[in-house]
Amino acid sequence: MATELTSRQLPQADEYYYKQTNNHISRKDNETEIGADADAYFPLQPIEKKLCAYTFGLGIVLLFVFVILFKVL
Repeated sequence: MATELTSRQLPQADEYYYKQTNNHISRKDNETEIGADADAYFPLQPIEKKLCAYTFGLGIVLLFVFVILFKVL
């Protein structure tokens, strides 16, 4: 079973975890992969933050409206 798991193509995250847990990755390669991961993420833009806040607020308001409509009335 172990050979069956390691012989098939692993997804990228699983392969990274497998290499980390089994020490098949050098320190230099690890730093390179972490550096590449850091470039893939960036902070949210102000408009994205506003949209998240509005969406969250609307969800909370609708939650209370539906609770009042269906439980209280």
